[in-house]
Amino acid sequence: MPPRERIYRRQALLRFALGLCLLVVVNVLAHSRLGGTRLYTALDLTEDRRYTLSTNTRNQLTDLTEPLYVRVLLAGELPAGYQRLRTALEEKLEDFAGYTDYLQFEFADPLAGTPDEVRQRQEAMFEDGIVPVTDYQQSAGERTARAVYPYALVYGGEQQRIVPLLEASRPDVPLAQQLNQAENLLEYNLTRAIAGLTAVDKYTVAFTLGNGELPPAQFADLVSELRKDYEVGPLYLDSVATVPDQIDLLIVAKPTVPFTPEQAFRLDQYVMQGGKVIWAIDGVAMDYDSLQATGEAIPQARTTGLEDLFFSYGFRVSTELVLDLANSPIPIATSQGPTGPRFTLVPFPYHVTALPASDQPIVQNIDAVDLRYPTLLEEVGGATDLNRTILLTSSDNARLQAVPSVIDLDAQKFSVELERFNRADLPLALVLEGTFESPYANRMRSSFGDFLRRSDREYRSRSVPTAMLVVSDGDVLANSVSNRGEVGTLGVNRFSGIPYANKTFMLNAIAYLLDPTGIINSRNKEVRLRLLDQNRALAEAGYWRSLNLAVPLLLLAVFGLLFNILRRRRYAR
Repeated sequence: MPPRERIYRRQALLRFALGLCLLVVVNVLAHSRLGGTRLYTALDLTEDRRYTLSTNTRNQLTDLTEPLYVRVLLAGELPAGYQRLRTALEEKLEDFAGYTDYLQFEFADPLAGTPDEVRQRQEAMFEDGIVPVTDYQQSAGERTARAVYPYALVYGGEQQRIVPLLEASRPDVPLAQQLNQAENLLEYNLTRAIAGLTAVDKYTVAFTLGNGELPPAQFADLVSELRKDYEVGPLYLDSVATVPDQIDLLIVAKPTVPFTPEQAFRLDQYVMQGGKVIWAIDGVAMDYDSLQATGEAIPQARTTGLEDLFFSYGFRVSTELVLDLANSPIPIATSQGPTGPRFTLVPFPYHVTALPASDQPIVQNIDAVDLRYPTLLEEVGGATDLNRTILLTSSDNARLQAVPSVIDLDAQKFSVELERFNRADLPLALVLEGTFESPYANRMRSSFGDFLRRSDREYRSRSVPTAMLVVSDGDVLANSVSNRGEVGTLGVNRFSGIPYANKTFMLNAIAYLLDPTGIINSRNKEVRLRLLDQNRALAEAGYWRSLNLAVPLLLLAVFGLLFNILRRRRYAR
């Protein structure tokens, strides 16, 4: 072999070896970190930023010090929509793993194995509350049903969190929309589960009792869910001089006995100290049970003893009932059968399905909320350092009804006067953030001063920056309770069985009030669903077929013709 050829061969081999080494080094760096810092990055060029994790999520992952394991029950043969959700979840978990070495995950098929193994596995999962979703497919005149388990199990130490990926929704919500909502909430659901497993210090949430509030059984489902992430307990205002500082959030749920001035003062000074409050207040005294007993009822304005506080804080719970054509039904006896009256579900405009009114994290990506006899919320006062955000409103077909006025159950059997439902977007829930004014600056009682001295506090006329939520319905957080004392699921309508977003709304509100810059912000992620317009696709099918078939052939023919003309000119010389 000539010397020059040997030199060229050595240089070629050297270049190949160097290129191979560089490729190996780049691949190693692409999966490595220096300390807690990644040595690689990625660009998210999508319009909806679907591949970008929030700052809080990244911090949460980099702060992990104990191993976490995620087992996803989406594997095997899946329908197309669920396969897309599986792919999105796999990509999300890969993004998570890019920020920590303590996260591992796998996808498992719960339907794999022998029939006996699958049956035993399904029974065990059912005991843990893991219930499958039945997916129906229609093809070639045959309808098939398949059980799908849209769940993720997150393990940390000896603890486990079950993460439902698909929230219960109303039957009129298309599956494509439900799956898209599930994709939007992947980051939030996973980070919430991780936070629940790794949190050392928990916030404390208290429910006021002693003023005719909802009995504990009626908010037992919410408390059960809250105890996964928070310390929860009751607070009797008469048993304390001031609300303890250890309480991070106070929930006042449907008081029916007016608060005394001393109790109202304790609540006010709790707010002035920076305490967070959820007010679930009925502006009128009315419920379905009393209406069903007599067939008609006359709702009356309800006094809470908190009216001065609310006015000073910038809102008013009015006594005007909101009626809406978007509502949940109630059973009404419409005929008499051999065994007794026959009941039919009839639309009831006093049970309003309130709609999310903004992209605020509390109501981002949630369904309608079921409210019963809500009243209008009004903003009052001219405070410029308060930020008020409307969270829930009526639909475009609503109206107001002053009280006292008769509600006749028999009248619900007949059609309503549609022209009267001409009001839109009536406020039913508000979140207020900023500094609040105390109404007691010029009317302090001596007993109020005694309360403060016993707790070694000073009167505050203006709060530190804080936040509160007000909903004009005390039943927004009430679950059903059967005659045998069985607690129902919050948000599931006891008459129709349709699930609404009451539980999600309350959990989001609590998370936001306690930590507005925390995990709740990942709910703002919105992956837009870009569906094909089926009607337009069918109408323009011929045009698009012609375009896809004829235009490429035409371009190829023009190119061939021009190529031959140019070739002949070039070689004819």
